[in-house]
Amino acid sequence: MIVPDPDWKLRTQKERWFPGDTANLSIGQGFLRVTPLQMASFIASVARNQIHTPPTLIHDPKRARLNTEPIGLPAESYAALLEGMERVTQSGGTAKFFALPFMHISGLRIAGKTGTAQKRTEKGTVNFAWFICFAPIEKPEIAIAVMIEGDTPGEEAGGGTYSAPVAHAILKTWWEKKNRPATTAFSPFKKPE
Repeated sequence: MIVPDPDWKLRTQKERWFPGDTANLSIGQGFLRVTPLQMASFIASVARNQIHTPPTLIHDPKRARLNTEPIGLPAESYAALLEGMERVTQSGGTAKFFALPFMHISGLRIAGKTGTAQKRTEKGTVNFAWFICFAPIEKPEIAIAVMIEGDTPGEEAGGGTYSAPVAHAILKTWWEKKNRPATTAFSPFKKPE
């Protein structure tokens, strides 16, 4: 992981920090390097309004919930952040795919962010389509990061077009499973009621 700052740039690139570096970093471009797992942990932290969420491999409902320090945004700023992220998944947003009538997940409010990262290669620039999200907004239970690496230099690969549909499939399956009515197991030894 690289989250660059002026000292890092001077030490590794032998250049001073420019205002354009700050602008690039603020939109996830430039020297910033993250993995999908780090972004999943990041969006889980945003959902929890906390600084850090360590990833786990095994769900253990008996394990105490780890709480870290709050992000520190005023309540109205945090609410504005969530509203903006929800709008990403609505008709005018970059992940408007979620708002299509046949793709809408009824009863589920989703906060998301699309992105496109780039890597320079000998053959040209390759795009990486990103989408991170969590749901439901009012009581988050799931956080997702999807990154799809483009394979053709110069080809457009926006997160709302390529990665959001993958996240949608995951969310839809999770939501349907979560809301599936409990079934009563059949037992040949139990007398029918």
